[in-house]
This record gives sequence, structure tokens and C-alpha cells, in this order.
Amino acid sequence: MSEIDELFRSVDPATGDEWRAAAETREAGLTKILAMNRSERQQRSAASRGFTGRRRWVLGGIAVAVSVAVGFVTVFSLGPTAQPAYAVTPAALKYGPSDGQAAAILEEIARAAEQDSSGDQDSEGGSHYFVQDSWSLSTRIDGVQVTSAIVPERREKWTEPDGSARWKVKSQPPQFRTSSQREIWEDAGSVGEDPVTYADSRGPADASDARNQAAPTDPAAMGRWLSLGYEGAGRGEIFDSVSERNLDRVFSRAQRAALLRYLGTLDGITYRGSTMDRAGRQGEAFSVRSSYGGLPKVQTLIFDSRNAKILAYEEELTESAGKLNVEIPSVILYVTYLEARAT
Repeated sequence: MSEIDELFRSVDPATGDEWRAAAETREAGLTKILAMNRSERQQRSAASRGFTGRRRWVLGGIAVAVSVAVGFVTVFSLGPTAQPAYAVTPAALKYGPSDGQAAAILEEIARAAEQDSSGDQDSEGGSHYFVQDSWSLSTRIDGVQVTSAIVPERREKWTEPDGSARWKVKSQPPQFRTSSQREIWEDAGSVGEDPVTYADSRGPADASDARNQAAPTDPAAMGRWLSLGYEGAGRGEIFDSVSERNLDRVFSRAQRAALLRYLGTLDGITYRGSTMDRAGRQGEAFSVRSSYGGLPKVQTLIFDSRNAKILAYEEELTESAGKLNVEIPSVILYVTYLEARAT
């Protein structure tokens, strides 16, 4: 499995993978959190509410393995405070109107892609730079799963012609939908208040792996290429693959046209209408319903109608949350593709 495959699957909260860091790692992460200088802020906040000795808890404390699906807490001597009944999740995007058939609209955008002259048609074989913002329900900061705030991450990546790459990820400022959510986050230790950055790299890609070869320009071949590395070729897997492969690949205009034409052949794909993505860009949204990853959900891809470039990918639970502590409906994952260009 490639580093990109691992990255994308790690932010899918429905996969059921568990975080099992060593006890020493968890203890070091907890020590770092407890060392953050927030005492004065907490004292002032407590005084303003007419009480002292604010209680706090820390998610996923020493010697506790935190599952993506179920969160645990370790209670310290000051005791636990109220956590949100449901994890804080982003507001859903607004879609519509949804007049028109998905296949016909995808064909229109594919034709626009073929006429695109933005300069990326010779995408294969060069060096590239990518930027994405992402968030998922399983977001962790220093090993602590964050459910009391929305803490997106910004990922920058540089790739070379041989498939080698380096990347840097930095947590973004916490977000809240209400003032009470911010207060609960503060009571819980303000995890994510200070930016966290990590970086890594990988060597050349395996040239014999078909996934690392140029994407096809034939729609049927594109479908087969997208399903490589997946156990099946269902709608959910294909949408996941489209999102994952755009993380570190610049598609030519012919490849983009083939991708959209293949999507137009899928049963069950629907056109949700125009929308504004989380970066404020207008795009056309297409969705499928699937249980890929374990829970029934809606997966949505958003494309720029002028050139078929991907703008965003979103996942929403609309029927059941299973053991996830979220309300229904809820956005549980998004990726916003901000930049993809040759260097």
C-alpha cells in the first residue's frame, strides 16, 4: 500500500482501524499537552463564571488505546467536565438546484476539459507541488483524538519524476459552530490550540505497479485503473480512488475528460447541483450512496465546470452513525484540493 493510500484510509473514520501507540508515546504526548501554559487563561475564565478549580480531562490518556469509532477518557484528580454529547463536525455544504442527469452534465464538463488550455496537459514526468486542506472525525493532535473542535490540516507535497516525494502537514486553527462548543473545547484542554507540524518523505515509486503509471485517456481503461488496489470496483471505492489519486497527481485534460466520462457510466451516481466548496470556489457536485468503509454514507466529488479539475471530496453519514458519536446527518470527512501544479 502506498503512502497516499495509507494517508487517505487513515482519515476514514468508518474503517474501524484502531490507534495503538506505545505507552511511552502516549505518555510523552500527554506530558506535552499538560505542559501547555493555559493556567492563567483557565483561571480568568473560571472567575468570570463565578467558580474556581475548573475541572479538565484529557482524551485518550496514558495506557488507553483510542479507537476511531469509540473515544475513551482518563479522568485526572480534578475530575471530568462535560464533553459534547456529539462530536463537533463541520456544517454541510449547500447544494442545488439539482436539475439534470449526472451523465449528461459530466459529459458537458468532460468536453470543457478537452478544450482547457491552462497549461497542465503535459502533466506526466515532471515535478509537481500540491496543497490540500482536510479534516476527518478521526483527527488526532499529538495522539489525542479531538471531538470538541474541528481541527483541519493543511498538507503540502512535492513530487519528483521518479515518484519520490516529501510532504509537510500543519494543523490549522480550531473551528466551532457555536460559542458553547468553544467553551467545551477549552474545558477539555484546548487540544489543537497550538499548531502541530510534521514532515516525512518517501523514495522512488515502484514503476512496475500499474497505479504508478500514467492514467489512461480511455474511459473504460480509466475505470480499471481507478479500481487497482481496491478489493472491489463499487461506487464507493471508485469515488474514494478518484479523491485519493488526486492527492499527488496532476491529470492532463484528456485524462480528466476520461475520468468524468467513466463516472458517467456508473449506476447510482446523482447530480447534486452547484455548490461553493470550503475554499469559496464554485463547482458541480456528484454523489453516490455506498457502505464503503463500513457505514451507509453519501460520497461527493466536486469538479470545476470549466476544466474538470477536482475541487473537493466530502463524506456524510445520513442514515446511521453506528458507534460514532455524531448526529445524523453529519459530515465526517472532507478534502479540499487547493493547488496542483508543475514546478
